[in-house]
Amino acid sequence: MRLMKNMRIKHLAVFCAFAIAAADCLLKADNMPGNMRNANGKETAALAASKKKEPPFAIKSLPIVRNVTEDSAVITWSTNRPASSWVEIAPDDGSHFYFKERPKYFDAPLGRKKISTVHNVKITGLSKGTKYRYRIFSREVKGGQYTRIEYGKIASSEVYKVEPMRFTTVDPSKKEIKFCMLNDIHGDSERLRALLSHVKNCDFIVLNGDMVNYAPSFDEFYKGFLSALGESTNGSIPVYYLRGNHETRGLGAQDILELFPNDSGATYYAFSYGPAAFLAIDTGEDKPDSDIEYSDNNDFDSFRSVEAKWLERAVADDNFQNAPVKIAFAHMPLGNMPDRAPWHGIEDAKTKFAPILNNRGLDLLLSGHIHRHASYEAGKNGLDMPNIANSNVEIMEVVVNANSIKVRTLDVSGKVCHEYSFKPKTAK
Repeated sequence: MRLMKNMRIKHLAVFCAFAIAAADCLLKADNMPGNMRNANGKETAALAASKKKEPPFAIKSLPIVRNVTEDSAVITWSTNRPASSWVEIAPDDGSHFYFKERPKYFDAPLGRKKISTVHNVKITGLSKGTKYRYRIFSREVKGGQYTRIEYGKIASSEVYKVEPMRFTTVDPSKKEIKFCMLNDIHGDSERLRALLSHVKNCDFIVLNGDMVNYAPSFDEFYKGFLSALGESTNGSIPVYYLRGNHETRGLGAQDILELFPNDSGATYYAFSYGPAAFLAIDTGEDKPDSDIEYSDNNDFDSFRSVEAKWLERAVADDNFQNAPVKIAFAHMPLGNMPDRAPWHGIEDAKTKFAPILNNRGLDLLLSGHIHRHASYEAGKNGLDMPNIANSNVEIMEVVVNANSIKVRTLDVSGKVCHEYSFKPKTAK
């Protein structure tokens, strides 16, 4: 009995010693910097920060409609936190959007709904030359593992008291089209808004490169031009985007196809609209790949060689060859420029692309890059088509039909600066 009593006393003593040590540790912890409360019981910065309300889940800007074809379109937008997204579509038939349940198209390119802050929903099975209304939805994804996903709130565009956003699919029988082109905005969203304010009845808009200075992340694209573009077009004018040399710079540059995916799987592609066929050519960087500015991270000479193989196929395609009008876009001019000393990137692009474009019926090449307006006459520029470089402070309007191509540029005030008229090679 005495032995058992002594053991109980020893155990009690050990427990008390442990309790005192634990309390001492807690007291010390309470007085450590960064703990939730200090010795006086007041909140520390860490506790105050933990109580700060997180901004509500939201769609960051109006969407843009991209890469519209006869039977499809891509709707692109961004959210402030990861989400899964979808689009609802309705015909523009006068019925209210709430008249009935509308078909849903999900951002699920691999069969699984994508969780991201960038959302690209491809809508397929549409009718050509038809106007559609649409509504975008994003559901926040808070976490999850394996097949279990924790969802948050849903954000969407409005259709109750406001008109839904709209787009029209391509009508190949349309006799005349009008498009606008901008380039070299370099993140000046206010200048972009001013230039876009003069857009009237455009079928689509071409962004011909250097819309930002560099691409550290996707946020730079939205801050620099995508938010302004969505607001100015109300998500209702189709957009075709082409990379410039500045969008090749920064850690976000390698993921640009996540923001601007194309059916070609590359940053260069072809499309048709009304009587015209178009080529969107990526000219890459303007300096040698070994230039110190690129930190040993470029291989654009090889990139352009691969692209040249695609370009050979594109100009030989029946859809391109049979089009009454043929126009190409390239951020950097591809012809001879006697008023500018040659740089490696332009010379490499010219050497690889110009021979492919010549003698293929091209009517016009539209460029940017040089930050001023310039017109290089066919036959004198090493090309058999004129090459117009648009200024960075002007917007270009182009009206196209089977018998004429009319070009004019406007400055931020709406003043007409330059005008041209060309006759397509197939015109009678």
